[in-house]
Amino acid sequence: MRLSVFAVGLVVSTAPAFAFEPGTLGDAYRDFGYVQGCTDSGELPGCMIIAGGSRFVATADGQTPAEVMAALQAMPPLTYVEFRGDILNVYDSFAEIAVGAVAKAEAGTDPYAATLQAMQGKWVSVDDPKSGVQVDGLLWTDAYGGEAMGQSVMSYYTACSDGTGGDGTVLELFVIGPQESGSLCYSVLTVDAQRMELSYMGRGNTLAYTRAE
Repeated sequence: MRLSVFAVGLVVSTAPAFAFEPGTLGDAYRDFGYVQGCTDSGELPGCMIIAGGSRFVATADGQTPAEVMAALQAMPPLTYVEFRGDILNVYDSFAEIAVGAVAKAEAGTDPYAATLQAMQGKWVSVDDPKSGVQVDGLLWTDAYGGEAMGQSVMSYYTACSDGTGGDGTVLELFVIGPQESGSLCYSVLTVDAQRMELSYMGRGNTLAYTRAE
């Protein structure tokens, strides 16, 4: 998986207190991200946070303290948070983390909130009605003829991970799979209640979608 460590400043009103000393369980990590949700079943039971195109999973039977797990479980999906913890294991498509602290980020600190919210749901390609995508939190699923074809982790920024710039918001899709799976990067041209248009960086062709009924 792609795992980037950024030095971030504290912008929460009160920095979350650590439930254990950073670095005692694994490599210390600190970032801002979105709560994807919590589940007791499926491939990755536990709570997931997505940050910078990476999935961080606090497993249900892992080393995240009970009070921190309870705090994560109480947060609605897409809550923008500051989190700290220790990386326990890094796999192809996600990192297992013991979360030592989590807190909702201060209002107004997420510049991509409106874009992310607008993209949620199912979309159909304007060029091919059999082709579509579903956006669930920060997970992007490509589909064709009603069948899922692949899944990617979404990340918003002002430029692609290779440094390619864009005018305004850039959406990068990190394909879930082996580390060499790579990514696709788009400039977000428009997204509203009924239409989404993305321009593929490097090629310039536009992908247009309408909201599925």
